[in-house]
Amino acid sequence: MNPDDVLAHACRGHCIEIWDKGVARSLRPIAYDEGAIADTDLTTWLVRGGRMLTVIKAEGGTRIYDHQEDFLYYASPQAQLGRECPPGHAFLAQTVCDRDRGKQTCTPRILLMDLLHPAEADPAKRGEAMRRLGGSFPPLYHVQWSGNKRCLQAFLSKGMPHEVEAVVALRGQGRLVREPRAASLLQSLRAL
Repeated sequence: MNPDDVLAHACRGHCIEIWDKGVARSLRPIAYDEGAIADTDLTTWLVRGGRMLTVIKAEGGTRIYDHQEDFLYYASPQAQLGRECPPGHAFLAQTVCDRDRGKQTCTPRILLMDLLHPAEADPAKRGEAMRRLGGSFPPLYHVQWSGNKRCLQAFLSKGMPHEVEAVVALRGQGRLVREPRAASLLQSLRAL
């Protein structure tokens, strides 16, 4: 299963609608900046080959915006956010196919990385808000781990059921900072 298949699993049809302007601002490309990542930054990882999505809870159900194709979809039944998630919430996410141990199969997942809307400047507070809504995420979704860079490196060194592309810091909503040397850092993690 590839990232396009995960997207097809989560979406059921094209969506054309206009609603809340704050949520609509979430439907823009993710900004990747290069720069140093401090030990105190809230960091996470990008999946190699994954697709970046914005998952949106609207009044009429869940919508999924694919950043690569610049297209909005209605979510499939297995990708609908629960009632506990208020309309107007938007989450930055990525697709992944996790390899099943000892099998030739993989499990499609959507990793929720960050809260894009409602607006909150502090990445740690955005993470707390996302975890509080954890009961509204069906099994397809997983809140992605984030923490300081050293803890993330230790976490990733244990191995993942998918390939990691880069370590990124969560800064402003929809802004990810990537170290120029991130590729060499991941090379060293793979060697462990």
